[in-house]
Amino acid sequence: MAPQRICSSCVLPGTPRLSLDEQGVCALCRSPRRLQHIRKESDRAGLDRLVEQARRRGRGAPHDCVVAWSGGRDSTFMLHELVVAHRLRCVAVFGRTPFTPPETVASVRAIAARLGVELVQLDTPPNHAAVAGYCVRQYLRTRAPILINLACAPCKFVNRELFRQAARLGVRTIVYGGNRFEYFPAGPASVDIDAEDRYSPANMLRDSALRLARGCAVLISCPPLVRHLPTLFAASVLYVNQYTPFLRLRYPGIVRFDYFHYADWDEARIAAVLRELGWTLPAGCTSSWRADCVFEAVKNAVFSEQVGFSYLQALYSNLIRAGKLTRAEALQRLAVEGVSEPRLRTALRLCGLPEDAIAVRP
Repeated sequence: MAPQRICSSCVLPGTPRLSLDEQGVCALCRSPRRLQHIRKESDRAGLDRLVEQARRRGRGAPHDCVVAWSGGRDSTFMLHELVVAHRLRCVAVFGRTPFTPPETVASVRAIAARLGVELVQLDTPPNHAAVAGYCVRQYLRTRAPILINLACAPCKFVNRELFRQAARLGVRTIVYGGNRFEYFPAGPASVDIDAEDRYSPANMLRDSALRLARGCAVLISCPPLVRHLPTLFAASVLYVNQYTPFLRLRYPGIVRFDYFHYADWDEARIAAVLRELGWTLPAGCTSSWRADCVFEAVKNAVFSEQVGFSYLQALYSNLIRAGKLTRAEALQRLAVEGVSEPRLRTALRLCGLPEDAIAVRP
């Protein structure tokens, strides 16, 4: 078998989805407008303004903001910064799933105590593992990659619960740890909106319409999914992210923003803070990215099989384009940060499937 050709600018391989030109450059690297948000400079002034607004909205209340906390790398660092650097009075809302490693749960509790923040733990719907397992089974039957994205649908209910908690506590600001480098427009489930402000009300209406159309197409190709239609619809349209029209209309008095859309993402500093907090990788985990969820191994294995590259390759390619990582560093990491077989087996077992149902692509 001939060795796979890799883009000369990033670390994505040439595939039918992402062709390489004569110079060996992939289609995404040749389309800078599609990834213009990745090259944006950090906006410290904008972040300071949002923090001060959160502080003003919190006057008279016990908290300034609700922090969406997965227990992973970025959201843990963000919580530290909001508490220590910005001195906001935070209530940390931790969303636990069936695929959250026990080490992450223990870490969350220890770090919350160390930072002195109130911790609220939320669990995803009780049918989460059943929905995930059903979607994986349907994927194995149809080989439609979007089904692996739908397996994560119950996670989106955490967005709804964050707003409910904020309303219950009288908090008017929610801070998320969304990392713009994770956005990848060529994925099987991506809704690609070519706009500077992807999350404006108008663009989110377009997003909802496109998701509805795509959902209808998926149901036509895979009718058995109708048994989980209420969950899939709510997760894909109503709660898919914090900017949906539904959440905007339902909670008009609550402001939300993504910390890393404004703050600089400095991996070295993040690593130093995490060491100070005692944050460590869960067992069997080879990468700090999505360390808080073992199902990421399923997604990476399936997407590597189906589209020829993993989410991790897409992330590192974005970091290269943003000047946060060199191509040589990314290739070195990918040599050891592939799909974790122990985590893949654990995720499949939690889905009620044989541990060898999905193989790791060489």
